[in-house]
Amino acid sequence: MNNRILLKYHSFLGLIAGVFLFTLGITGSVLVFSADIDLLLFDKYTSTTSTNELQLDKAISEVQKKFPDWSTRIINFERGKTIQFDLRKLDVKQYAFLNPISGKITAVIDANSPLTKWLLKFHYSLHAGILGEISLFLAGIAFLLSLVTGIVVYRKVILKTLLFQKKLNKSSRQHYYSTLHRYVGVWALLLNILIVITGIFLSFNVVASGLQKTPIPTIPLIKISIEKVLIDVKRQYPDFTVTYIRLPASEDGKIVFNGSFEGDPFYLSKYYNKIAVEYKTGEVISVSKISESDFISKLLSSILPMHSGHYGNWFIKVIYCFIGLSGPFLSITGYFIWLKRKKLI
Repeated sequence: MNNRILLKYHSFLGLIAGVFLFTLGITGSVLVFSADIDLLLFDKYTSTTSTNELQLDKAISEVQKKFPDWSTRIINFERGKTIQFDLRKLDVKQYAFLNPISGKITAVIDANSPLTKWLLKFHYSLHAGILGEISLFLAGIAFLLSLVTGIVVYRKVILKTLLFQKKLNKSSRQHYYSTLHRYVGVWALLLNILIVITGIFLSFNVVASGLQKTPIPTIPLIKISIEKVLIDVKRQYPDFTVTYIRLPASEDGKIVFNGSFEGDPFYLSKYYNKIAVEYKTGEVISVSKISESDFISKLLSSILPMHSGHYGNWFIKVIYCFIGLSGPFLSITGYFIWLKRKKLI
């Protein structure tokens, strides 16, 4: 297949992906800093006290009394700081904030209303339900194929472009935007490939989940002391730091503690480390350590951190942000080049 035909495929695939790439790139660039933004947005709901107390058992009892049929996750439970619950029921999601001394609820908000949560839902579904999720999945495939065809078409000038040996052609607006398009595409290529491949996988999971019917759960009451269980887990596994707690979502479910073991590689997700506890007795049933898992499990664990850039420091996040913005730039310049070729402008 010659370059002329491949260029047509490259342009066609780019046009399809470009419709969505503009919004995905901008929202993704903001979401790189989602954790930092959330700290600012949730500041008015949180507080820090001088006490070293953590009334987690009282907080759990309070939440289960007020939200008896909701699937419950505890996402912040640092001593002396506001306890934060993630509550889910079918398509509804809420955050509950509780006082660490009294264990009483101080605020409940729609979890999709904060900026980062609204952007995240827009990023994976366009707020259009399963239709939006499928559209973005197909757009991701189109963008990946556009990158692959672009590599083949421009294979002879990739190295020269990286070494700045190809000058910007300013003989016309079309040639100027064409060389800019090539420069940005080449310099962002590797990270864009990483982001789009991981994005396709995540999007597939979102679509698969959206096509399934979610059963209404029967949530059991927690009668044991989670505070004591945390102490026992720390005593048995001193190298494990719990950062996330999932309460059972059914009568045969388990309490699951997620977190990090000392020495875990930075690119592995903490959600793949699991210590499962029987919710009636507090007995540890199983321990899953991602660093000791097989290659496939480690690969699956790294997909979300590698896609979002949340594994890195500010320098890494800024790089992800700029690469995310390369998508909208490629979309705009690609459309301009296509229109010029068609002589529509």
